[in-house]
This record gives sequence, structure tokens and C-alpha cells, in this order.
Amino acid sequence: MQRKIEIIILSGFLGSGKTTLLKNLLEQEQKSGRKAAILMNEVGEVSIDGYLLPPNFPIEEITNGCICCSGKDQLERTILNLYKTNRPDVIYIESSGLAHPIDVIDSCLSPIIANDIEIKNVITVLDSLRWCHRQEYSKPIQCLMEEQVKYADLLLINKIDLIQQQTFNKVIEEIENLHPNIHYQITSHARMEISSIQSSCHEREIEHQQFHVHNHLHINHLVYVFTKPIEKNLFEQWLQTLPLSIFRIKGFIRFKETPVKTTLFQYAYGVPMYLNQEIAFPTNLVLIGEHLNAEKLKRQLEKLEN
Repeated sequence: MQRKIEIIILSGFLGSGKTTLLKNLLEQEQKSGRKAAILMNEVGEVSIDGYLLPPNFPIEEITNGCICCSGKDQLERTILNLYKTNRPDVIYIESSGLAHPIDVIDSCLSPIIANDIEIKNVITVLDSLRWCHRQEYSKPIQCLMEEQVKYADLLLINKIDLIQQQTFNKVIEEIENLHPNIHYQITSHARMEISSIQSSCHEREIEHQQFHVHNHLHINHLVYVFTKPIEKNLFEQWLQTLPLSIFRIKGFIRFKETPVKTTLFQYAYGVPMYLNQEIAFPTNLVLIGEHLNAEKLKRQLEKLEN
């Protein structure tokens, strides 16, 4: 009997820590000697997160669309390609932050590939700080966050170091009300042991809220390509003007004040992060938000280069 390939789906809203979790899990897979492959889904036209993963893992990327919507056929082809080309023991699917876990499961369970795979687990990463402030977002966004929790096999309550004990107790209470039997772990920097991932059984037809990235959540994105270095202080001043409707920014920038070749920039829930890189990555910046005013943002970024 032909061995089935394990599928582990990583779910969670934009900026929750899915890529950090994936990096941690891949390092453990490497030590165990298991062959792992990666499928990443980005909403924008270009991928940023793929640059952040350990080398030597087969990786396929689906960009400019959500795999649970228009990318279903591409997801099926990509899993088949990873399977036939690399014969891994496990494929990790990092879904878009705007994807519903059940739609991703449904996309994986195509008749063409369903007999060759075993969907082992859906791990949802929850940004505990953003969860506490989810009422500041639109109703569809709030509903998506809750659905990603409800349909998790394992929930990582992440960034726990950013909230107080009293707030933490409230988060746990809300989570247990949504999903009384949920298995969860408390994490900082999305650290977990791979041995804690247990197999789960998924049925194809499960009733849930239907979302489409553009029709229901009104999510859009902008990819901006910097042509020259910019001043960091002007960039940070621009960040302070951004509305809450911009959920996520990630990419590579060259700052005039920094001698390194590029700086990795991550932004989630108003919190920026910088990490210097010695490699000259493409200076692409991806912005994702609800009702994003792409033309206005483009003009503002162009001004930073002048």
C-alpha cells in the first residue's frame, strides 16, 4: 500500500506568527530526519515569507490570491507537484491570513489527490493582543478570526508576553466559549514541540461561514517596489499615520542610515519590527488591509524616495 503524505495546515489571521511557527517546526523536522516540503500562500503578487525559512526545503508558493477561493485548482496542482517531485513525509501548508481553515481542507480534498494525502492537523495561531482588540475591526474580520479558532485542531495562543494576566484569563474564557473542547497551548514566538501535533479526522462537508477575500472581507493589497534607499525616521513617521484597517506590512527595505544590504520589515497591529539582512533581497513591500487606498499609499511611499 502506497504511503500517504501528511498535510499540516497552519491557519491564523495576518501577522499572528504562522511563518515563525513554520520555521520552528521545520527546524525540528530537519533534526528528526523526516522529509518536509512547504506550500505557502500569499495574498499579494510577491512572496516575502519564503525568504525567512530555513534553506534546503522544497517550497512552492501561490501568490496573488487566496487558496480557499480562486486558488483551489492551483493548490491541487502544487500539492501533486511537491508529492511527485520530492516524495516528502509531510507537506506544511501556510495558508493566507485571510483563509478559512475548512476551505483550505476542502481544497486539499480534491478527488484527484484525496487518496494520496492525510490531513493530519489544523494549527491556528492566535495573536492574543490583536484578539483582545478585535472589536476595532469590521464584523466580517471579527467573524473570520473567530472561525479560525473554532475550526482549529490545535490553537496556539501566541504573543502571550504582550498581555497582562487578567487579560489572559479573559482570552482563555472567550476561546473556551467559542470552542469548549479545544486543545490549546500558550506560546511566545510560536514555539511548540512537534510531538504535540496529534492526528485529527476531517469530514469534507462542514457548515461554516463562507468568506471571499474580495467580495466579503473587502481585502486588497499593494505591492510597492523601492528603487532607492530611504530615510528611516521619515518611514517611521509615515507608519504612525496608518489607519487600523492596514493589518499587515512585510517586505525588504534599504535605509540610508543602515550599512547592511537590506532590512527585513514586519508590521502587525501597529507594531513594527526590523531585522538587518546581509543579503540583497528584492526591495518589495507588501501592504494588506481592508478597503486599502492603494493610490494614496503609493503616493506616500513615492514621496519617501524623493
